[in-house]
Amino acid sequence: MRPLPVTLLAFGLAAGPHIGAAQWSLSADVGVAYFGGTSRDSAGATVGPYRPTTLAVRVDHGDGPVRFGLHVLYAEPGLAGKQGDLAFVQSGVLSLWEIVPQVAVRVVRFGTGVEGRIEAGPAFDLWEFDNEQRNRVGARGAVALQWPLARSLTGSLRVGGVWSESVVDPGDVPAGVERVTTRRFDVAIGLRYTL
Repeated sequence: MRPLPVTLLAFGLAAGPHIGAAQWSLSADVGVAYFGGTSRDSAGATVGPYRPTTLAVRVDHGDGPVRFGLHVLYAEPGLAGKQGDLAFVQSGVLSLWEIVPQVAVRVVRFGTGVEGRIEAGPAFDLWEFDNEQRNRVGARGAVALQWPLARSLTGSLRVGGVWSESVVDPGDVPAGVERVTTRRFDVAIGLRYTL
């Protein structure tokens, strides 16, 4: 065997990009959320966060079917009192920062790079309620569909949910009103750039 081709091959493999090497990516999403729970009285009236637009960024790193990342979401939901089909919404009293260290696992891949992933992780919700900080810990899960748009750019559709302790504190509710878990369902579209 000739030493020059072997040397060039070894150098090329060592210096070139590795197929399957772990990659970093950065994503941005915009979406809408629906909240359930928080508090309710015996007549069925509920009070809780109400349908905000959500903005999220995500950085992740991984190789193959498993990726690890950090998801950060911001929203300013209104505070709604609902009874039946009637809702009264007060804006400007709530804001939410959510931080989720997450793992994403590819569960399906088809076509030319279209992937379906399941994402999960603990959710650290930092609520500001009428200038008072309220921190909650919960769980977040999502299903994401991603498709290639350009060489390093991917589009995504993400459907997820969060379950956490009630946003309201025990002292916030009068007698006859119970605190219930806060649940959020969200849908978002986004772009992901592979670095």
